[in-house]
Amino acid sequence: MSYTLIGSHPSPFVRRIRMLMESIPFDFREINIYESEGHLELSRLNPVKQIPVLIDGDRTIWDSRVIFSYLSDKYGLARLNWEQENLLTAIDGALNSGVALLLMKRSGIDITSPLMIVNRHRERIESVLDFLLPFATGDGLRDWNFVTMSLYSFIDWALFREVITLNDRPAYKIFLSTHAERPSVRATQIPEALR
Repeated sequence: MSYTLIGSHPSPFVRRIRMLMESIPFDFREINIYESEGHLELSRLNPVKQIPVLIDGDRTIWDSRVIFSYLSDKYGLARLNWEQENLLTAIDGALNSGVALLLMKRSGIDITSPLMIVNRHRERIESVLDFLLPFATGDGLRDWNFVTMSLYSFIDWALFREVITLNDRPAYKIFLSTHAERPSVRATQIPEALR
């Protein structure tokens, strides 16, 4: 069985699936969704126009959460309980706000300005970081599962894209350093050439 995962190296949504698939063989096809060729390919594959996209034979699966569920069913991976689902929803909310801020920045909007839309996205990220702190200093240090992979991918990406700083949250630096040497983290890290 051969899977093709389509996405980009920096994307935290793609990265968490690449981590999840550490022991599942797949081909990774990188596309740049900000260039016309990559955008056209993504439009052909996914009407929502987001990555990752998983191709399994004649089946195409969109969205990292749906891909997680699909692979969980196929490989008997541990399903998320309701508390973990809530944690993942919080992470995804912060990720979506981070992506929105990045797109605003790339569109010439000052993301330090007091615009309501900017403030709402920043407030959401701050609220989620506060909410996730007990997880990041507890189960998130001990367990390596899809929620932990998702949090790691989000924090590392948000730092890379300068959407957050961790000056007031040193516990997240400990969280990152605790997992930094995992093989799946090292294999999926954002290439230095992009940093």
